[in-house]
Amino acid sequence: MDFNDRQYATAVINFFWGAGTTTPEGVNEAAVLATYEALEQANVCSDSMDLVPRPAFGRVNIKYALKQLAGIGKRIMQGDDNIYNSCRAVVGVRYKSKIVMALAGV
Repeated sequence: MDFNDRQYATAVINFFWGAGTTTPEGVNEAAVLATYEALEQANVCSDSMDLVPRPAFGRVNIKYALKQLAGIGKRIMQGDDNIYNSCRAVVGVRYKSKIVMALAGV
């Protein structure tokens, strides 16, 4: 793993678990694998969130339903790969101990 690889891994780790979680020097193979696993789970969650219609206020009519489906369809067709904050938070909590142990070399 070269320094650039470590910098990129550090950026992802700090994105999920907060600034200052690690530095490029602290990144090891176990941390990379744990982070990759967490990122996969966040993407699965985000993909699922893309398929959930936004909440309606009052009775749902055809115009509202079509608007929601159009938005979901556009995101699917554009290959939207954003990670929802709620997904990031849940994955961050689930993998917190795993990343801490990996960064510690345990």
